Parts: sequence; structure tokens; C-alpha cells
Amino acid sequence: MRKATKKKVTRKKVARKAAKMVAVRKGAKAWSAPEVAKLRLMYKTMPASKIAKALRRSESSVKSKARALRLRKPAVRKAAKKKVAAKKKAAPKRKAAARKKAAPKKKKAAKKKVAKKKVAKKKKK
Repeated sequence: MRKATKKKVTRKKVARKAAKMVAVRKGAKAWSAPEVAKLRLMYKTMPASKIAKALRRSESSVKSKARALRLRKPAVRKAAKKKVAAKKKAAPKRKAAARKKAAPKKKKAAKKKVAKKKVAKKKKK
């Protein structure tokens, strides 16, 4: 009887096998070549949320794939995004100030309506 001998596993064999394997989490959808090409084109100009809708993927999968492909947004776009965020933070303060100014006008208008109704009731009597 022959003894069972172990096959020698070389680094080259391991590297080949690893290259063939697709590192995808169980249940996740693998990225196809056309999807990756679309992602490369869209990533510089569009937000991840819109890309995710276009590719029918989650926003986090789009971001992680972009990170894996080492894609980056242009610096100009990042600066514009910061300005928009700053405006959004300042906007509620302006609205609150506007409400305070508008509140007395509403009270005056309400008082006028009440006064008109009283006058109308007196005329009917």
C-alpha cells in the first residue's frame, strides 16, 4: 500500500488561487466591469447617493468601492460642499430671527380680525 503524500503548496499557487477568488461578502453582489467603469465616470461629478440609485446599489457599497479603486473627488467640489454646509447651519438662525419679526405682525392682524368681527356683530344687532 502506498502512503498518501501531501501536495506541496507553493506561494505561486496560492497567489494564483487568490487572484481567481473574488473577495465578496456572502450575499453581496459582485461588481461587474461596466459598473466599475460607470462608477469611475460618475464619481468625480455626482454624489454617492445618486450613483447608488443609478447603479442600484447601496450608498455604502459605492463609497467603499470608490475607496478600493482609490477614486477621489476634486478639491473644488469639496470646498463648495463646505460652503453649502456652512450656509445650511446659518439658515436656521436667519429663519428664527425672521419668525420673531413676523410674530408681532401676525398678532396685529389677528387683533384686527377680532375687532372687525365685533363691529360686524354690533351692526347686526
